[in-house]
Amino acid sequence: MSDDTTIPSPQAPPLRVVVADDHPAVLSGLVALLDSAPDITVVAEAADGDAALAAAREHRPDVVLTDVRMPGATGIEITPQLRETGANVLVISGFDLDDFVLGALAAGADGYLVKTEEPQRILAAVRDVHRGDAVLSAAATRAVVAALRDRGLDETEQAGPRAASAPASESAPEAPVGPEPAFTRREEDVLALVAQGLSNQQIASTLFVEVTTVKTHLSHALLKLQLDSRVQAALWWQQHRG
Repeated sequence: MSDDTTIPSPQAPPLRVVVADDHPAVLSGLVALLDSAPDITVVAEAADGDAALAAAREHRPDVVLTDVRMPGATGIEITPQLRETGANVLVISGFDLDDFVLGALAAGADGYLVKTEEPQRILAAVRDVHRGDAVLSAAATRAVVAALRDRGLDETEQAGPRAASAPASESAPEAPVGPEPAFTRREEDVLALVAQGLSNQQIASTLFVEVTTVKTHLSHALLKLQLDSRVQAALWWQQHRG
């Protein structure tokens, strides 16, 4: 007698997320949205930056979803420390202002959304940044493009005084000090496609390589650029090679 019993494939554990927002209604709404997804679980909530950082250090989540403006340390200020816990960082804000967007990305955030996004878009963004993909809302993308365009005009017309004096929170990632890094051909291919907004899977399909190969090339390029995230790498490429 044949045995038709099939052994189910092991299911991946749910993504573990810390949510930080100083507005109770927004915080509870985001938590409820994330917990409604079977593949996502909220492991901690925080109402300010210090609490968010403490929660990330305690729970070691996969993703931290943080507001950009909170009492005490802001989402931008804690982003580098959040990344040190091993988490990907997705900033969500009610603002799409240039300095907030570029400040978050320069700090190493993996993505930036505005709170007017559709719920399914927020869920997809959490999954995307966990996979290592860059996420920008349409409003944030417009802010980045406008800021880079304005900066380019300033540098052309004023020989760069604004760029030299602008605080880090209002500027896109700078090139590393010294000569431009020497990339391999494949690293350049990957960086160019990252700058176009392609995911790792899409890049792998385009280049006919494995996703792990794409991740390796991107990691090497980030190391050479002295940058922390693919979003920063995309901005660098747009500024220097676009």
